[in-house]
Amino acid sequence: MRHLLRLQRSSLIYCALGLAAIIGWSSFAYLTWSARELSRQVSILTTERDEAIADRNAVRAKHEQLQHSAGELKQLEAKLNMGNAELNRTVRAWAAAEQKLATLNKRVEEAKEGVSQTGSIRLTAPPKRPAR
Repeated sequence: MRHLLRLQRSSLIYCALGLAAIIGWSSFAYLTWSARELSRQVSILTTERDEAIADRNAVRAKHEQLQHSAGELKQLEAKLNMGNAELNRTVRAWAAAEQKLATLNKRVEEAKEGVSQTGSIRLTAPPKRPAR
C-alpha cells in the first residue's frame, strides 16, 4: 500500500507540475498575445494621432490662407470704393458738361434764329478753340 501511496503522490505531483506548466505556458501565450494586441492598438492610435496632427496643420494653413485672402479682399474693397468715388465724380462732371453743352447748343440755336430773322448777320464758321 505504501507503494501505491507513493505512486499516487508522484502521480499527483506530476499532474500538478503538468497543470502548472500548462497554466504557465497559457499565461505566457496570453501575455504575448496581449502585448501584440496592445502594440497593434498603440500603432493604430499613433497613426490616428499623426493624421489628426496633419489635419490640424492643414486646417491651420487654410485658416492662414483665408486670413491673408481676407486682408487682400479688404484692400480690393478699398480700391473699389476709391474707384466708385472716382466714377461718381466723373459721372457728375459728365452730367455737368452735358448740361453746359445743352445750354450752349440752345444759345447757338437762339443765335441762329436771331440771324435768320434779321438777315443782317452772316453765318460764319464757329471759331476754333486752341488745343489744350
